[in-house]
Amino acid sequence: MLRHIFSICAAFTLANITLSPYVWSDETGGVFDDKALESLIAKVRPSLATIKVSGRDGDQIQMGTGFVIDPSGLIATNLHVIGEGRPFTVEMASGRRLEVVSLQASDRSTDLAIVQVDVDDEPLSALKLSDADSPAQGARVLAFGNPLGLRNSVVSGIISAVREVEGQSMIQLAMPVESGNSGGPVVDAGGNVIGIVNMKSAVHDNLGFAIPIRRLATLREKPNPITMQRWVVLGKINEQEWTPLLGASWQQRGGLITARGIGEGFGGRSLCLSREVATEAPMEIAVQVRLDDESGAAGLAFRADGEHRHYGFYPSNGRLRLTCFKGPSVYSWQVLEEVESEHYLPNHWNRLRVRILPDRFQCFVNGHLVIESNDKQLTSGSFGLVKFRNTNPDFKDFQFGKELVPEKLTDVTEKLLAELLDHPATLDSVDNSTLAELGKSGDAVSRELARRAMALEEQANLVRRLAADVQLAPTLQALSELIHADVVTEDAKTGDDDDQLLRAMLMIAKLDDPDIDVDAYLQRIDQMAGEIRDGLARNSNEQTRRDALHRYLFEQNGYHGGRTEYYHVANSHLHRVIDDREGLPITLSILYMELGRRLGLKIEGVGLPGHFIVKHVIGDDVQLVDVFERGKLLSTDDAGQIVAAYARRAITEDDLRGQSKIEILARVLKNLIGIAGRNEDIESIHRYCEALVAIDPNSAESRMMRSQARAMTNRRTGAIEDLDWLIENDPAGFNHNQAVQMRQALIERGMGTKIETTE
Repeated sequence: MLRHIFSICAAFTLANITLSPYVWSDETGGVFDDKALESLIAKVRPSLATIKVSGRDGDQIQMGTGFVIDPSGLIATNLHVIGEGRPFTVEMASGRRLEVVSLQASDRSTDLAIVQVDVDDEPLSALKLSDADSPAQGARVLAFGNPLGLRNSVVSGIISAVREVEGQSMIQLAMPVESGNSGGPVVDAGGNVIGIVNMKSAVHDNLGFAIPIRRLATLREKPNPITMQRWVVLGKINEQEWTPLLGASWQQRGGLITARGIGEGFGGRSLCLSREVATEAPMEIAVQVRLDDESGAAGLAFRADGEHRHYGFYPSNGRLRLTCFKGPSVYSWQVLEEVESEHYLPNHWNRLRVRILPDRFQCFVNGHLVIESNDKQLTSGSFGLVKFRNTNPDFKDFQFGKELVPEKLTDVTEKLLAELLDHPATLDSVDNSTLAELGKSGDAVSRELARRAMALEEQANLVRRLAADVQLAPTLQALSELIHADVVTEDAKTGDDDDQLLRAMLMIAKLDDPDIDVDAYLQRIDQMAGEIRDGLARNSNEQTRRDALHRYLFEQNGYHGGRTEYYHVANSHLHRVIDDREGLPITLSILYMELGRRLGLKIEGVGLPGHFIVKHVIGDDVQLVDVFERGKLLSTDDAGQIVAAYARRAITEDDLRGQSKIEILARVLKNLIGIAGRNEDIESIHRYCEALVAIDPNSAESRMMRSQARAMTNRRTGAIEDLDWLIENDPAGFNHNQAVQMRQALIERGMGTKIETTE
């Protein structure tokens, strides 16, 4: 694949053209002046397109250029401009925005792509492609694009040569170059496209390269279309379960549903209705909702007709509102009741529940009845979710049934909470047994702690921190139990227990995203393996199965190494790798291993220095595979080059051994610690250190790291517990005196009274 750093600088914009007094030769040998040159620019401009690519979190990460090659809506550009599996937009120079229908053709080796857009019966102005075999050396050319984000810019230069670059014939350009013009056309004096800007020289600013246009013609003759629905795979809503209405972008990742953007209904209203059929009263529906902007609104919809009529129960501006929507405009809406409640927690998860009875319905927030109505204007219909205005809500734990179990604190939990919150000075002394007990009530505890934190402003930071630890505690406990429940010998550490590694990886992801539905992703992996098996003969050999795995991951579904945002935390979280189809070498390898295991393949992780790969073991034979490089098959010499590049030493037999699950998980967590360190995110470092100790409690290195993270986040009791363990066990290489001094310093900072819990 061609390496690129984008290209072509802005000499001037088309809106304010100032050309040097060049004299250009036309194809007949004549000349024309600046006026003719400006006419040529005006001719090309309507065919230019600006391509903006969104990152994993919806923000723009890069801008490039394209140009129209067919009035019906075919736009040419570089493949690297649109990224891999990324959502992108196309906007013409006139400001006209066009819906992208498909990636009509693409080729990685030439870095070319042809995009199909919907022109809606308004054909585009297309550029003529040159049919010359090779452009003349010394010919003057123009290059168009968006260098450094300066849209609709143009720069002039000459063709220096046609030369081979990385095995490809390229047009060498003598002109100023900067990032942003990749994918833009290079045109001759007659307005014919002779090339597509692709590379900037790393040696000189006035040097760039373009792909000869004949390669685009070859690509166009052999299209390999991919619909945008398959190209962009960032958590689409499951339309077998949900029906989105009135615009906005509804997405689903496992058990979490998000709504982004403004709906098409009045007030930015948008709905997402369940396809389940509503039963006769009594019935209940419930969901947990979190608003990023409390001036907006989002919650439950019920008795909906699939258009504009429905009831809505939702928070708005910190108050709870029940509304009857009888049409598309505000004049047909009726606010039945609006109340304030101390039980609603702004900017936190809140559980909304509606109980529909034959003669009335009741509305609850966090288990407390806040509104009751006997309104009978709407008597039947569907149910689901609704959002308004510019808020971007998240929803989880959507439920429905005859009678839902309300969230409730246990008696022991209520007593513990009362003791903690009546004596705020003890909040930094909560031990692990207390956390474990509080964690049994999960989200209900977190909400209650947050509510009290608002009332006790001076203790708010301690309360919120405790809420986070309570939410974290069950995941850490489950992770520890999963890894150590049956680990008796060293062999057990590398055993092939069903889903142990997969579940542990999803639990690590829950450290940052507690809302992950682990079972949903387990089912997704099983489904993926089933899709691969469906294309295999019953007696397929191992190499055939491995080839099918490669086709499925890398060709059919576009899984790839996450180079564009390599240090994005999502690359280390397996659920995001599954959803977004890109990741780090180790996370992609784990997905590969889990799918391979389901196909009956023995695939082990290989932790080379600086780069994780896998090995496929077939009897006495071993095949190394680089999953990050789309399943590239490696020799031992290839692996040796990787070791030499990262570690500057020769490869050893130990480098190629299969790693244990604990080693793999520890490597993932250390990657996350490194990312958090770059972002100066000490709370995240603390979470990952907690998980390190959960999977390997006898690691002195992990204990020391956790002690330091706990101390830096004012978790002093926990920090001292780790130091006590280190002092008592005195592992090899451990600085005993330093630990004693650290312990004394923490005590002198003042420790709160330890809380004892009873059964």
